[in-house]
Amino acid sequence: MIHESSSSFLVSPLLLLLHTPIRHDRYTQPTPSSRCMHRHSSTHPSHHVAQHPHIHITRPTMLSFTAQAGSAALPAELVTSLPSTLQNSDADSIGAGLSTDSGATSTTTSSGRNSIEKEKGGVAVTVAPVQIQNQNPGESEDADDAQPRPLPDKAGSRAYRYLRWNFGSVYRRIFTLAFIGNIAVLAVLAGRAFACLGGLSYSGSNNAVAANLLAALVVRNEHVVNILFHVFASPRVARRLPLRVRHLMAKVHSYGGVHSGCAVAATFWYIVFLVQLSQDYARFNADASSSWTGIKTAVLIVSYGVVVLLLAILAFAHPRCRVVAHNWFECVHRFLGWSVVVFFWAQVMLITADVATLAHRSYGLVLAANPSFWMLTAITGLVIYPWTRLHLRDVVAEPLSDHCIKLNFDYCNAHFGQAVRLADQPLKETHAFATIPNPAALSPEDIEKGMVPSSMSNAGKMGFSVVISNAGDWTNKIIRNPPTKMYTRGVPQYGVMRVAGMFDPVIVMATGSGIAPCLSLFVEKPEHPVRIIWSTPNPLATFGQGIIDAVYAADPEAVIHDTRKDGRPDLVKMAYNIWRDSRSESHLADTTKKAAGAIEAVVIISNQKVTRKVVYGLESRGVAAYGALFDS
Repeated sequence: MIHESSSSFLVSPLLLLLHTPIRHDRYTQPTPSSRCMHRHSSTHPSHHVAQHPHIHITRPTMLSFTAQAGSAALPAELVTSLPSTLQNSDADSIGAGLSTDSGATSTTTSSGRNSIEKEKGGVAVTVAPVQIQNQNPGESEDADDAQPRPLPDKAGSRAYRYLRWNFGSVYRRIFTLAFIGNIAVLAVLAGRAFACLGGLSYSGSNNAVAANLLAALVVRNEHVVNILFHVFASPRVARRLPLRVRHLMAKVHSYGGVHSGCAVAATFWYIVFLVQLSQDYARFNADASSSWTGIKTAVLIVSYGVVVLLLAILAFAHPRCRVVAHNWFECVHRFLGWSVVVFFWAQVMLITADVATLAHRSYGLVLAANPSFWMLTAITGLVIYPWTRLHLRDVVAEPLSDHCIKLNFDYCNAHFGQAVRLADQPLKETHAFATIPNPAALSPEDIEKGMVPSSMSNAGKMGFSVVISNAGDWTNKIIRNPPTKMYTRGVPQYGVMRVAGMFDPVIVMATGSGIAPCLSLFVEKPEHPVRIIWSTPNPLATFGQGIIDAVYAADPEAVIHDTRKDGRPDLVKMAYNIWRDSRSESHLADTTKKAAGAIEAVVIISNQKVTRKVVYGLESRGVAAYGALFDS
């Protein structure tokens, strides 16, 4: 919990009520869906009050009113302007300092408290923030439901859950479909060859290798990915569809299963190709009427070199190896991948020369008739294309704290759910960061309506920003030495956060710097109904007041859990209880809340361990949940 400032102030009751943005939903008995917010309330300055230099309020959770001895009752005109919970209390109750929320356990801070006495009537009103004592996350506070609510049991047996939500995840189903499809084709061709009907040759296997590599690269192209999200995760189109269909379409972020499935299948096909090539060349060498040429030797050397490279790439791409040695994985995937393309070109050219020589045909005609040549041309284009979009951009660094920095770019606009690849040494490493669109500027009419300008910088300007927190050597270097220029590669690409726009309302969860991708939704779609759970150590000192403001602007009932003070929360329980409470009759009947209605899904942005735990814990209890797959 972020403790509020204990600095106090002297104001008249009338001035306080006129200029403090009192929200009725913050001062009434908390609904079940908002209890976590009260337990983990954070500082949040009022923009309305900030316009008055002599008044400073750091988002009090509630107000306590205390009357001095012998003071008169509150005037009627003041009582009518109080929240309903205070209007229903008599003046004596208010004067006695009774809590305005009988269901919450509270303590009142008194250090530095100032008071001012109204000249007419002699009433003194003391205003102080109230700290809500923490309880276990997910605990109910109702008088008739004071006991902690345990999570329901997970569905099915342990084996069923493993096959359904772990081994049988959508990503792995897509992987299996891609791989088994290739195995089925190989089985058919092998059956035809066994029946002496032809159909299986090393040239055909080579074409299968090229086709799978092409598919693996096409699905990773940023334009193709963006098209997939436009088709399957368009908020405008998707929200017209039944919820069950949207839950299925939101799995579009599992497209990486095509990449990995086709890449493994390509390696498998290459082994088949190599076996067939070796057998064919062995028969050729055994034929006394044939003469071995240097081209065949070169073909074998290059081909065996390719299979070694492919196996090395697969080994480093294994999930465990990728986590343990991620930097090695990136370097191996990039440089060995480029090497495979170069070796593949050499192999195609050498085999074409060998075939043309034996057939006494034109080299160009044989090459043009080879499907592998055209697919390899497309593969090369896909590898080169992102690097043609490598640009050194101007960047304006905006330090948020000693642990966090915001980089502002103005070369293009971005949309929520997108990420951009940044680098200071692009050949060595690139890093993907979520883009935060610049907030729209408010018109004079909007300001007259009482809308508060965003506290995020660059409102109304072209561009976007990224938030970088200290998570390693590279990020620490950027924070300590803010850059003035930075390389960007490719175009902004959609990710899992995009699917949050498909659901209304939706729970958005984040840990640590995972709040950055979420901010893109909060800033670009401030009207989208969300419930926010953010668990992070020391959020105010790490990320600054501007980000805290943006979170509370998106969800006034947001849960900001300070792990430095309150320990690690049970995120599954917190999310499940908010999801369950949103289906209660009292919540469904309350149409005044921004996130009214039953919550449709949960989206979490966190590290791999937490993401998998939360997604599994919620899906196995019947809650649709989505998180990054960490497959690249």
